[in-house]
Amino acid sequence: MKKMLAVVMVVGLIAAVVAIGQEVTSVNAVGFTKIEIGPGGLALVAPVFESFGDATLNDIVGDQLPNGSTAYIFDRASGTYKISTKLKGTGWDAAGTNTLFRGDALWLRNDGSVTATVSMMGEVPYTYNDGKTTTVYSIEGVDAVGYAFPTDVVWTNTVLAGALASGDLLYIFNTGTGSFDPYTKLKGTGWDTPAGLTIEAGRAFFVNSSSSIDWTEIAPYDL
Repeated sequence: MKKMLAVVMVVGLIAAVVAIGQEVTSVNAVGFTKIEIGPGGLALVAPVFESFGDATLNDIVGDQLPNGSTAYIFDRASGTYKISTKLKGTGWDAAGTNTLFRGDALWLRNDGSVTATVSMMGEVPYTYNDGKTTTVYSIEGVDAVGYAFPTDVVWTNTVLAGALASGDLLYIFNTGTGSFDPYTKLKGTGWDTPAGLTIEAGRAFFVNSSSSIDWTEIAPYDL
């Protein structure tokens, strides 16, 4: 059974009649995911919530990592990283002021001597009146992305897993070994991943696609 990692609190369910007489229903649910990063460790993460305005590292991570910690934000257009450091008294510098969106991938490095817990919070993505929220990425070549909803998902249940071609690759960062676990989509048999391989909420991953793919996912839950 699919498990919702984010702790979700429904803070409002309001039905109102607007001036033209159309009934509009709004759902406001907020939640959070927790990512633990060991001392000197790395985590490959992705925002999974809608932000209340533009969201930067200062909004998403803030002071949850110690001074000297580093964020490496993957720039999908160039395939390079924008680097930001947590500074004492002033927060995240330079690239830390860039807006981050659901599904954007970034590395977080904990420069402290103890394990740090990063809680990412926001509004659960869903558009009540228009149906389930979809999210679209254009993926080609080596790309880092995240499943942009606050829930665990079995990799082979994603639209992306089905859309990638035979020979394409998936790379999952293994926090225990500090290296990537590679998986290949095989012709005729599908992915060589372990049964039930799960993408955890708030975690990003790399893919290597042999062609351009417009990735559209639908929210796997109802509010």
